[in-house]
Amino acid sequence: MNIVRLLRGGLPANRRFIFVITCLSGLGNAGLVALINQAAEHALLGRAVGSQLLVAYLLTLAFFLLANRASLQQTNRFVQSRLEATRRRLVAKILRADLRTLETLGPSDIYLTVAQETDHLSQTLPLLIGAAQSAFLLLFLLVYIATLSFVSFVVVAGFIALGIIVFVGRQRALSGALAEVHHREAAMLETLSHFTLGFQEIRLNADKNDAIFRHFAEVTGRLKTVVVGLGGRWVTLLQFSNAFVFLLVGVVVFVLPVFFSGYTDTIYKIVAASVFAIGPMAAITSVVRLVGRAEAGLGHIYSLEQRLDEGAPAAVAPLPRQRSPFRAFASIDLVGTTFRYVDADGITTFTAGPLELSIKRGEIVFMTGGNGSGKSTALKLLCGLYAPTGGRIVCDDVAIDEANRQEYREIFSSIFMDFHLFDRLHGLEDVVPEEVDRLIARMELSDKVGFRKGRFTTSDLSTGQRKRLAMIVSLLEDREVYLFDEWAADQDAHFREVFYTEMLPDLKARGKTVVAVTHDDRYWDRCDRRVALDLGMMLPAGGA
Repeated sequence: MNIVRLLRGGLPANRRFIFVITCLSGLGNAGLVALINQAAEHALLGRAVGSQLLVAYLLTLAFFLLANRASLQQTNRFVQSRLEATRRRLVAKILRADLRTLETLGPSDIYLTVAQETDHLSQTLPLLIGAAQSAFLLLFLLVYIATLSFVSFVVVAGFIALGIIVFVGRQRALSGALAEVHHREAAMLETLSHFTLGFQEIRLNADKNDAIFRHFAEVTGRLKTVVVGLGGRWVTLLQFSNAFVFLLVGVVVFVLPVFFSGYTDTIYKIVAASVFAIGPMAAITSVVRLVGRAEAGLGHIYSLEQRLDEGAPAAVAPLPRQRSPFRAFASIDLVGTTFRYVDADGITTFTAGPLELSIKRGEIVFMTGGNGSGKSTALKLLCGLYAPTGGRIVCDDVAIDEANRQEYREIFSSIFMDFHLFDRLHGLEDVVPEEVDRLIARMELSDKVGFRKGRFTTSDLSTGQRKRLAMIVSLLEDREVYLFDEWAADQDAHFREVFYTEMLPDLKARGKTVVAVTHDDRYWDRCDRRVALDLGMMLPAGGA
């Protein structure tokens, strides 16, 4: 079981303590039932209950409350620590995964699994300890019934075992539906993102707006159908559990006295124990759906982990903590480098390369080509975000592989078309605020953005202005190679001029290397060399 797999981690001493304290809680609960039965017997026979029985009851009650409290607290602490470890492990694997694996998985499935599933488990798993206590109480009640009548114990235990077998079998049938709910929810989340990310486009096109809404309605309709079907199965299961509880009491009250002699004297005790068993059985059956949901959620988490492991490099080098040995590089070469895009069925959809390119330190290289020609792929290969499927990447005669790829990546700073602007300067906590303010002024954003407490005061800006903030971060990182993917495309005419005639020469003067994807042919004379791509192939386009 996935739940057992989750809880198997952590310190064994913690698990043993939780098991013992939960067992003691169930034992205390069963002890209360026995004492209540004993007091009822005294009342039936006209005898005084006595102070000793009252004191024993109060002490047992105090013992049960303390054990129950400790059990719930320790279990919740243990479960939350295991979930935190699971979240960290998942995110660590996401950080180690290659870019293409994350692109294939898609953000919707990752967010849904890491955030929603773990959040659901965080709320659900602590409730299972109540069911565990109920299971122990049920066990002790059966032992108590056995002390009263072994025949009754066999009949009751056999009836309960039969009910559990049927119940578990029906519960397993829900697992497939729960998995489908997860996938339907991921599809709904992905469709929902179109309404926010593509708001401008759909506002300008009523047909597109209506079509997307119809698609969303179809997705939510399919989700509703799956959830309603799941609810119907759960109602059937709940009806079975309710009927089973009362059938058990009926067997005890109506059947056993008929077939077994000598049973009448203890009938009321066994009936009382059976009635007390209704509560634990109801508690167990009420969380069975939660158990199934938790099993399915953990299944999605472990499935995501498996896919991340399958897409992870064979040998993952630790993140470098010292200056990269490649920072003093003289040249970077793509030697017959290729990269294949493969779909879920393993079919190659696009191949970039073989690429032949040599980048010298301090060069400004412009990369040109039409849409879909492979420019962004070439940049991601160049900086090591994509591992080549053929050929080599060589830096100063050192082949780049999994052992040194992260050290190699450390010399690059990039601003891609789909760049992400972080909410604070992560990794640059020691930056001098005056330097940030100077760069903000240079980007002509002083009237819109400030820098306070390690973060920009706002990112609610136009795309071009957000790219300028990304440029500030890139300049603060002070890497050796700068990759710009159509950075100037969203700038106004004035700042486009600034980029080509001031910023790029400044970087070159500082000994930095720049590779920029651009369509601004009027500025092509501002580079040292220009290369063109077409259908994934790199062709020389002459010098500037």
